[in-house]
Amino acid sequence: MAYYPGDVPYKAEPICTIDRSGCNMHKLLMGTHTGSHIDAPCHFLEGGRSIEQIPLYRFMEEAQVLEIRGKEIGPEDLRGLEDGIGAVLFKTRNSGLMSLGAFLRDYVCLSPEGAEVLIERGIRLVGIDYVSIERFGTPDFRLHRRLLEADVLILEGLDLKDVPPGRYLLLALPLRIRGMDGSPVRAVLLEF
Repeated sequence: MAYYPGDVPYKAEPICTIDRSGCNMHKLLMGTHTGSHIDAPCHFLEGGRSIEQIPLYRFMEEAQVLEIRGKEIGPEDLRGLEDGIGAVLFKTRNSGLMSLGAFLRDYVCLSPEGAEVLIERGIRLVGIDYVSIERFGTPDFRLHRRLLEADVLILEGLDLKDVPPGRYLLLALPLRIRGMDGSPVRAVLLEF
């Protein structure tokens, strides 16, 4: 899978085996933003909530998957956003990039103007099919900060390549690890 530059690549090492110890057990090494993951507010906001401080219901939302064809997600791409949803997930050309293994800087991202539309529409969670929702190299992480300040959770690293656009029930439960800035999740979409 692709990793954001500076993140820790996933590694699993056996610490027990059935032959040696009577059971299998592994040690995992990975960052809190590995694969599909949620960004907690303290990832970018001083004094922001950590992952275990966010109520579990915030990770279960009626979601709409929007397929985006362009290189940046702007207000015009959000015209098809339906009423009554709490989350929007962006399916882009990024879905094919996640499995390449190498991080590519030219991925589809959300524009600041698109973020404002989501905030105005009352979206509580936004997700994208790459390791970051923000343009690579933004020095102040303005988009992440704006969304998190508006209490919009950010779900990154989704695999949406086989998911048709439409409405779903999203379940993306994080690990309850005290004080963490994010958590890997197993994101699941259920059809109504």
